Amino acid sequence: MSRKLDEKRRSEVSGAKPGHYEVLVDNAVTRITFHRIEAGECSGWHKHEHDYVGYHFGDSEVRIERGDGDAPSSMASKSGIATFYEVGGGFEHNVTVVSDTPLVALEIEYKKS
Repeated sequence: MSRKLDEKRRSEVSGAKPGHYEVLVDNAVTRITFHRIEAGECSGWHKHEHDYVGYHFGDSEVRIERGDGDAPSSMASKSGIATFYEVGGGFEHNVTVVSDTPLVALEIEYKKS
């Protein structure tokens, strides 16, 4: 994590509760992580080491803050509609749930291309 983000973590995220995540698979080829982040909780600043895709389950809205200084963005997901995203190379970011419902998601990182 960059120093800039260490400073952000202390000043902006330190009071926020981190969400729950669990690494389900981590081998030479793939890392699959399950996330459950409750309303008001955040992921904490991080950067994925590899290309990855994500899939959200259920209703949720999140605010995505980027470490490169870009303005925060948001992403909403709805029950019964697949919310899928692909991020090549990754970027430093922090995700905060801004809805009343939790973010439940799987992220799949591809360690080999």
